[in-house]
Amino acid sequence: MDEEGSFGERKCIECGKCTYSCPVSHTGGDFSPRKVMEETAVLGRAPSNSGLWQCMNCGMCTEVCQNGVRFHDYVRTVRRDLRARLAPEQNHGGIPDALMRLSALPNLSPRKAGWVSKGLMLDEASDVLLFVGCTPYFDVIFRYLRDDLLEIPRSAVSLLNAMRIRPKLLPEERCCGHDAYWLGDSEMFERLALMNIEAIEKAKVSQVVTFCPECYSTLKNLYPKAAGPLGFEVRSMAEIMAEAIGSGELELGSDQEVLTYHDPCRLGRHAGVYEQPRQVIRSLGRLNEMTRSGPLGVCCGVSAWVNCGALTRGWQLERLKEAEETGAKRLVTACPKCLIHLTCAMSEKVQLLPWPKLPVTDLHVLAASRLRK
Repeated sequence: MDEEGSFGERKCIECGKCTYSCPVSHTGGDFSPRKVMEETAVLGRAPSNSGLWQCMNCGMCTEVCQNGVRFHDYVRTVRRDLRARLAPEQNHGGIPDALMRLSALPNLSPRKAGWVSKGLMLDEASDVLLFVGCTPYFDVIFRYLRDDLLEIPRSAVSLLNAMRIRPKLLPEERCCGHDAYWLGDSEMFERLALMNIEAIEKAKVSQVVTFCPECYSTLKNLYPKAAGPLGFEVRSMAEIMAEAIGSGELELGSDQEVLTYHDPCRLGRHAGVYEQPRQVIRSLGRLNEMTRSGPLGVCCGVSAWVNCGALTRGWQLERLKEAEETGAKRLVTACPKCLIHLTCAMSEKVQLLPWPKLPVTDLHVLAASRLRK
């Protein structure tokens, strides 16, 4: 199967590794990648609404498939084709989706740098652009869970400054379009992509840096599909930090705290960035890996804000238990959404299981707190 989901071999459904590896299939529901493939690709039937939207597009199935089937891409294609009559049910009152759509309005200026604090060094003439993404919006929507989300972009700037980079911000920056793409809304995705590409090109930068894995994988891997080769390089903060640590340009203090790392799907399986965040963590303390990590790391449990519920809560708490069993005193992740979802799973309002809470920390915030003065 290619990336757009064309399929011609029945042998796909004779295996079952995709369903065995799929975290959604182990939550007690009836979702099965194998079943979806049989219904749609082999029998030509439309999947049920739950079957269409329960997939996280995390890519675990693709990772283990011995026949090269890219099921997560296939689901996205089916969503695109059937979206008009099988719309997803949005969580959080549909606010994240509404903000994305407002961001796409050409006559609005959606991005303000109100999060920039004293001491952060920016440069409007810089050749490096920091793409901030939707984290400032998340700070408003999910402040009841975490009141420190704005520390992520602040920490990214602090770390870049420590590497002698004064980044530029883009006032015209809009939502990257990640959720629109994976929910099958191609028109919305392309609109956001082209608007962002145009704004970045006008900014005349050679490099775009992101701290959000969804922004990174979207700009780097999906924007060229919408507009052809990009005139700028897209890099993740994890890559830049690891290189600077390796060269001695970035020095971080270590207190030998035992840490474990949760791989964001979009940074790991979608973009192939595994070792760099671990290199950063090893410079901060001792890394104890969870059983399911790296290419087989488990998704945080929610994709594009459409499938948050009791089933995913249970699996998030299993993931936190797995992190605790490593002996780590802190769980580190590099994705704002993973940070929100795992924190939410431990909140008093949705506590399902009695195990102790494990602090969840953003990689960039932790690294910035250890900058040598």
